[in-house]
Amino acid sequence: MKRLISIVIAAIFAFSLAGCANGQAPAAQAAPPAEPVASFDKEAAYQAEPASKRTIHIAYDSGLCQAAIPIAQIKGFFEAEGLATELTKTGGTMDNTRDALAAGKIDTAAGMIAGWLKPITNGIDIRFTVGLHTGCASAYVLSESPITKFDKGQVVAINGGIGGVYHNIGYRFIAHDGFVPEDFTWRDFPADQTLLVLQNGEADIAVFSDQLAEKWVQDGTLRRIRSLHQDEDFQDESCCVLGIAGPFLDENPVASEKISRAIYKAALWIGESDAHKEEAAQILLDNGYISGTKEYAVSLMKLFRWGLPNSLTEATLDLSITDYQKLGVISDSIVPAEFKTQIWAPLDIE
Repeated sequence: MKRLISIVIAAIFAFSLAGCANGQAPAAQAAPPAEPVASFDKEAAYQAEPASKRTIHIAYDSGLCQAAIPIAQIKGFFEAEGLATELTKTGGTMDNTRDALAAGKIDTAAGMIAGWLKPITNGIDIRFTVGLHTGCASAYVLSESPITKFDKGQVVAINGGIGGVYHNIGYRFIAHDGFVPEDFTWRDFPADQTLLVLQNGEADIAVFSDQLAEKWVQDGTLRRIRSLHQDEDFQDESCCVLGIAGPFLDENPVASEKISRAIYKAALWIGESDAHKEEAAQILLDNGYISGTKEYAVSLMKLFRWGLPNSLTEATLDLSITDYQKLGVISDSIVPAEFKTQIWAPLDIE
């Protein structure tokens, strides 16, 4: 080893002399390596964003589908992210929530993919950052009805308007069963009249919210013939997602990540155990966010899978875009991959 070191030193010395013999000064000693560049300081970036200086407005309109939002507020998930947040009512319908997002009256909200894809193609700038849970709507018939599946000629009741969320969910049900929309008559009724509509024979099947219908399933009045949360072709799809107003996300990417992470963690917390679902239901009742009984709220929460991986939500978007193009809900001129890039802004929250 000593001999090797001596040879290396001699070689360096000889090289130095050669440089001098050529009239050149010995090379300057190499500069010490530069200090490593500091990693991106996400918290400093957040403090530079407009949202860090104000209250962030998050929509919540008493739907159990959106339960992760008030849980994030009350259990301190937002606070843990350093956010100042306020829950804002937008009128109780998905259209109102969507319009409030588009107008900048709120910054973020939970909503159903089935209700938001079409308006986004019409120019509303909403980005999805995370999936919250699996499906919360089904197709129902009266328990004594002989109907067990969709078939040509049936009258299907929906609410929320033609082209609305339950109409679109009904479209996907029948498409997966091999039918086209023209095989059915679609009629729009107020949601609270849906049971009466079936009982009066004005419709054969109704597609509507599990939150409203489950009590009639439990008392034996209705039964499901198709379901987002229990049927094999839909049970692993993301139904409700977190939508953030595009301009807000562009100006506040770190705040958007914080919001998404807080709500995602709240959704995971709900899904962790029945005890958490019971606690969540009690919190929602105590704060006037829902009505009814704790037992009913818990039974609904048990229907869904809470806190979904980004890969599942992305796959749901792929399927939904393809289905709705085939059904004519969204234009077939849209390039699915480009559209998904426009609306899907997944954040590294897992």
